[in-house]
Amino acid sequence: MKKYWLTFASVLMIVVGLLRGMGGVTLLIQGDKLDLGLPITASPEGLKIAAYSLIAVCCLLVISAICLTIRRYVANYAFCWISLLLFLIGGIVNGFLLFGHPLAGGQLMNWGISFVIGLLLVLGKDTVKSKHIQEYEYK
Repeated sequence: MKKYWLTFASVLMIVVGLLRGMGGVTLLIQGDKLDLGLPITASPEGLKIAAYSLIAVCCLLVISAICLTIRRYVANYAFCWISLLLFLIGGIVNGFLLFGHPLAGGQLMNWGISFVIGLLLVLGKDTVKSKHIQEYEYK
């Protein structure tokens, strides 16, 4: 079962990343006309920064998850943790950019899913290998 924990973490990271990316694209297309339940107080530049940061977080999460799935190296494992950290920081920054304060419910959801992904990463840590440099003999 240990070999599947990182796969579960990767799948969750890809799903969360794609949802963030869709949110970023939607924010770019609709701008301040987007109905989020709260009024968006960001300037047009702030909206673009928030949208592009959502797309960047999407790329980071998806790429790091795919890298970890393909090769379970320590570097890819660390890349997943860095992407997860940037996902949390991005949520707080976007809350300030869009609404003037981070939303409690949105941040709670971010922290919850990050906890689950982090737990899966920790459970699958035993299957991560250090990258060995292969030595080639020239004849």
